[in-house]
Amino acid sequence: MKAAKWRDLSDDEVTQKVRELSEEVFNLRFQLTMGMAKNPSRIGEARRDLARAYTIIRERGGAPAAMAAAVAPTPAQAAPTPRPAAKRPRAKAATATAKKAAATKSAKTKKAKG
Repeated sequence: MKAAKWRDLSDDEVTQKVRELSEEVFNLRFQLTMGMAKNPSRIGEARRDLARAYTIIRERGGAPAAMAAAVAPTPAQAAPTPRPAAKRPRAKAATATAKKAAATKSAKTKKAKG
């Protein structure tokens, strides 16, 4: 949709379009990652339309909070689950020290036996 048409819409219509477009972008991203997108180029169009809508809201003096409220998650959308903590890699210096200690110990036991 051209910017001139966006400017003809009322504030309520623009916020409704923002809500619809943000949901569409979410669904398209999900379909794209699953490999089921019928028209992958539509995500770019939807993002540009969403940016146009945000621009129109800003031009009219709308606050960013109004945009955040327009894009607020619906109750049907679950909160994202927290990611499990990543395992820490073992320090290389500690393993080298352990190997040295084991080699020294085995050398001492060989001398004691011989």
